[in-house]
Amino acid sequence: MREFQRIQRIIDLVTHLWAYDQILTLGSLLEKWIWTDWMALRGDIFYSEDTQTEQRLNEAIKRAEATSTASELSQVQRDILKNIAELWPHVPDQRFGQFLSNYAFGHFMSHPPKKMLQQNDEIILKNLQNYQSQ
Repeated sequence: MREFQRIQRIIDLVTHLWAYDQILTLGSLLEKWIWTDWMALRGDIFYSEDTQTEQRLNEAIKRAEATSTASELSQVQRDILKNIAELWPHVPDQRFGQFLSNYAFGHFMSHPPKKMLQQNDEIILKNLQNYQSQ
């Protein structure tokens, strides 16, 4: 089971990273900065342990800080992160990639992993909100 502090740390790290590359959707952001090599080796995002995700996010933030300036996130981006923060603690046994696959991007059986990550943020937010209302 995930420790609740780790869940919040990962959300905070994603928030921080997204501020440096806010033109990307959530899936594209994560693919670009932390999952490209993982996907090349494994083909999916579901099995990356949270310790690896946290480490990769920290490394990505260092790279982003060196090349760009942080900007304010859009309301949709803030809403996505808020919904993740509210929903993920209800399923703390799921890894970050697994959680996003199940609740934000759509289950991998209906959306191939690489296509899942290309969804726009409005769809991701809608998916999360649908689970919030259940």
